[in-house]
Amino acid sequence: MTTETLATTKPTAQRGWGLTLRIAIVLTLASIALFASSGVSEESMRAWVRATARASIALFLMAFVARPLHQLARSAVSSWLLANRRYLGVAAAYAQLLHGISLVWLFTAFVKYEPDLTGLVGGGLGFALYFAMALSSSDAAVAALGKRAWKTLHTVGAYWVWFIFALTNWGNIPFAFEKLGVGHQVLYVGIQAALFGALGLRLVARLRRRKNA
Repeated sequence: MTTETLATTKPTAQRGWGLTLRIAIVLTLASIALFASSGVSEESMRAWVRATARASIALFLMAFVARPLHQLARSAVSSWLLANRRYLGVAAAYAQLLHGISLVWLFTAFVKYEPDLTGLVGGGLGFALYFAMALSSSDAAVAALGKRAWKTLHTVGAYWVWFIFALTNWGNIPFAFEKLGVGHQVLYVGIQAALFGALGLRLVARLRRRKNA
């Protein structure tokens, strides 16, 4: 399938902003339920940090692979992902917002934070790009920024966010094997595999587009 053909495809079963709202409500209620059942403590706060990070990664990856998956293996699932990638991306940004709040709360109330310039700059840029992409996820933003600038923002932003997720998760794997149970260990390794699998999918799709062109 050529890029031109793909661009004119109109996938069905689009959910729109209602999907974003429903995901945001679920994430919010799940966060409330966590503290209602466990109370506010360092342990529950760390659980919230992990849960919001995983939700953010999962939603991000759904948007990240939508187009390449549709190009390489078109199906009802890929059509749905492609139709809703904007709304999934904004939902991912909301999950990331909750993750940022959880980190600030953890480090101000329970754990002394040791400043790390590399982490602050890299992670801070990741947050900034994440929310810049979310705020520009509308037809009006595309028109205001111009297609080229908009595409540059979302391409650079998506790959930088992927890099931060992969780097952070990679750093968490030794901690999981040292401090956490088998379930967490398998999950962290699985997340890393999913991140690199998603990157590989995008690279294969890009090579396919160049070959077709």
